[in-house]
Amino acid sequence: MDPAPRPGRGRTKDRGKDEAVLDATVRLLATDGVARMSMDRVAAAAGVSKVTVYSRWPSKGELVGAALAHLRLGRVPEPVGEVRTDLIALLEAMREQYVEVGAMSILGTCLADEPGSGELLGIVREATLLPRRALFAAVITAGVGRGELEPDLDVEAATSLVVGTLYADHLAGRDTTTAAWPAAVVDLALSGLRNR
Repeated sequence: MDPAPRPGRGRTKDRGKDEAVLDATVRLLATDGVARMSMDRVAAAAGVSKVTVYSRWPSKGELVGAALAHLRLGRVPEPVGEVRTDLIALLEAMREQYVEVGAMSILGTCLADEPGSGELLGIVREATLLPRRALFAAVITAGVGRGELEPDLDVEAATSLVVGTLYADHLAGRDTTTAAWPAAVVDLALSGLRNR
């Protein structure tokens, strides 16, 4: 009979600790910003040792990227195959998650820290912004394929039109929290896209 595995090097990392660290990172990013967030503070907020944090993410940049990527797990509604319905579902999910985790504050602190770090904007872009845009672009592309939208549609520009409204409305102080907001945004965008 094989002996029981001994704890030590090479053992499987505890996924619960990973999630605790990533969740703590997101909370600290939203409340304290990148500059005041430290690996030590993350470890304390997550209830784990500093070694646990550093063994998984050797730098603050890597930890921030992992935390932002962690935000999009399990937050993608299944498409139903109709461009309006699918865009509304994606926009609503995006808005709800941004409110839940304070994503606008996180984005703001990352942008503010960009001149000093030189890397955070790229991390934010790769970890969360581009993957989220890809979801919207896939719905629009599918709509083009089904003939719901024009075949020569600029998919990236159409994606910016829908996704960018959340940022623009938030910065302008417009209310994005109403139940009708996602449908109103999508309907306005589609009205323009279908009547070019």
